[in-house]
Amino acid sequence: MSFLLSYIDEIESGRIIAGNELKSVLNGLKSDLNNPRYIYDEKPGKIRIEFIEKFCKHTKSPFNGQPFLLELWEKALLECAYGFKMAESGLRRFNEVLLLISRKNGKTTFIAGIDLSEFFLSKGGTDIVCASNTNDQASILFEEINNMREQSKALRNEKRSRKNIFYIYSPRNKNKIKKLSAQSKNKDGYNIEVGCIDEIHEMTDSKVYDAIKQSQSTKQEPLIFMITTEGTVVDGFLDKKLEYCRKMIKGEIKDERILPWLYTQDSIEEIFTDPSSWQKSNPSIGSIKTRSYFEDIMNKASNDLATRVTMLCKDFNIKQVESGSWLSFTDLNNEEKFKLEEVRDSYAIGGVDLSSTTDLTAAILLVIKNGKRYVIPHFFMPSDLVLKRVQEDKIPYDIWVKKGLITLTEGNQNDFSKVTEWFVSMVRNYGIRPLWVGYDPWNSTYWVKEMEDAGFTMEKIRQGIFTMSEPMKQLEGDLKNKRVIYNNNPILKWCFANTQAKVDLNGNIQPSKLNSKLKRIDGCVALIIAYAVLNRYKIDYENMIS
Repeated sequence: MSFLLSYIDEIESGRIIAGNELKSVLNGLKSDLNNPRYIYDEKPGKIRIEFIEKFCKHTKSPFNGQPFLLELWEKALLECAYGFKMAESGLRRFNEVLLLISRKNGKTTFIAGIDLSEFFLSKGGTDIVCASNTNDQASILFEEINNMREQSKALRNEKRSRKNIFYIYSPRNKNKIKKLSAQSKNKDGYNIEVGCIDEIHEMTDSKVYDAIKQSQSTKQEPLIFMITTEGTVVDGFLDKKLEYCRKMIKGEIKDERILPWLYTQDSIEEIFTDPSSWQKSNPSIGSIKTRSYFEDIMNKASNDLATRVTMLCKDFNIKQVESGSWLSFTDLNNEEKFKLEEVRDSYAIGGVDLSSTTDLTAAILLVIKNGKRYVIPHFFMPSDLVLKRVQEDKIPYDIWVKKGLITLTEGNQNDFSKVTEWFVSMVRNYGIRPLWVGYDPWNSTYWVKEMEDAGFTMEKIRQGIFTMSEPMKQLEGDLKNKRVIYNNNPILKWCFANTQAKVDLNGNIQPSKLNSKLKRIDGCVALIIAYAVLNRYKIDYENMIS
């Protein structure tokens, strides 16, 4: 009996509740069973399932020492990942699996079982890597694998496996299980057959993934398991991977080598109105994760914002930004895009947030057209600081530079003349002319004179609570109503996510950073300044564009 078909049948009958994203994937897989391009062989998956259930044991309370009996969803996933083969070559179809699943559904134990099955069942000379963003997280997975190995008398037999401070290895066939993280000094020289990456939501870039992928270039049947919950990192590795997979699910792109297996809710509303929907993001509810836990966390979340943010992110896989943020991810996220040609020959309002060294300098052009706010952002940064900030802050400034989102200025301080050049280029190349350019007077004397000499009308906007409160509230409303189209710019989105609303006793607000010197909010501040200018000259601007 096929576990994949059994799982699909349980979902179609309503006995198991699944979200629309998973249903779409399963419907596609069901159709592929009859596609002559593929062969479906249940044996490779079932061999691994039988190994895990026969030899692997739980290592954590309350199941410590008990046999690891896989859930139906786990069996279906394993059978599917290993079962589909290309008819022409006979080689395995999938070389990547992305499992998005809420916390405490047994994912780390599941990875440990997969790694051990590969270690003992694979041919000789196979390297298996357990990876994560940090050494500590990779060690958690490695120790779980070793603890599971030591629980079994058959697996811990020294003729079959041993452990030293570097890896688990087999004296018989020279297979190894190693650790890898973004903090590993040497990510090269690996010869990886199977890589398991845990908690990819913490990864700001693809370095760990790239190291594994590149090491598999000589393998005929490479495989990477990526297993995670949702997180709070904006525009990180998980966001990009999910964006790609969701385009696959929608049919916008075709990629037969990746298997997305996403346990997600269909809406936030159903979480609070329909407890049966919790199974969509928690497939092990009732068997591993208790319903009493949900009742407790739901009660706490109703009275505490921080708990609510964590609950939605970690227990229901709904993207959030950090606790204390001004906006939720749902509020700030807008993936709609436009071309500059669509706003050519338009009157705009400018906003600028200048900086000297460590922060970004941000410049914004705001164009109102057809009831929408089209935002054109650009950023500036000293060239001498880029690599240092990438290494210290773990923020992909170097990638943003390559994408043309950041203009570098020579040395270790920003050259504001580059900002002037950008505004001039937008006028010359696209006819997008700012009627006023808002700026904070701090550190801006010579630059303001330069801008005025270039023909721009400058407007002083001080970053105080009375000046910033109303435009910030207006921007919040426009973002929530999806009226602000910013071309899904990752830096501006990151700035939105980093912004906290500082509130006074009268309910006035102003932007401030979350509690970290690494957070940048410059893009958000520049846009609020542009909104402040709009408020000051709203009637004049509307008359000009009409």
